[in-house]
Amino acid sequence: MEMREEDLVEALQNAPQEGIRYLTEMYGGLVYAITWRRLQGRLPREDIEECVSDIFFELYRCRERIDLERGTLKAFLLTIAERQAIKYYERRTDKFDKVSLQEQMEMGLEVAGETDVEQETIQQEESARLYAAIQSLGEPTGSIVIQKYYYGMTAKEIGQNLGLSKNAVEKRLKRGLIKLKSLLGSR
Repeated sequence: MEMREEDLVEALQNAPQEGIRYLTEMYGGLVYAITWRRLQGRLPREDIEECVSDIFFELYRCRERIDLERGTLKAFLLTIAERQAIKYYERRTDKFDKVSLQEQMEMGLEVAGETDVEQETIQQEESARLYAAIQSLGEPTGSIVIQKYYYGMTAKEIGQNLGLSKNAVEKRLKRGLIKLKSLLGSR
C-alpha cells in the first residue's frame, strides 16, 4: 500500500517507528542505490549498509523540520542521503587512506605517482568547495542543483519531486548557477 506524503509525514511525527518502516519500504532501495553509487569501491559493503541506516536515522532526527510546502518528502530524503553519503565518506576515509606503501605493495595495489596524488587532492578540495557552495544556496535551490547535475534529472522530474513547476525549477536553477559562479569565481 502506497501512502500519500502527507500521511507519511504525519506517521513520522506521531508514530516515528511506523513512519520510518513505511519510508524504508518505499524508498529503501532508492536510498541504497544512491549510497552505493557514491561509496562503492571506496568503502566496504558493511559501511555502506551502515550509512543507509544512518540516513534513515537522520531523517527520523529531522522529522520535525519536514515542510511539504518547500518540497516533497522524497526530495528531502534524497538530499539527506546525498549529504550523509558524502559526510560518511569523509569520516571513514581517514583510516583507509593511511595504508602504508608496504601494505599497498603486499595487496598488489599500484602506487600512484606524485602527480596523480596531487591531482586527486586538488579534485577533492574543489569538490569540497563546490559542495559547500551548493549547500550555501539553501533549499530548494541546492536540491535542484544536486538533482540536475548529480542525478541528471530534467526540470520536469525535479519539479515533480519538489512540488514546483518546471518553470520555477528552471528559474531557481539559473539563479543558483549564477550565484555559484560568483561564489566560486570564474572556475
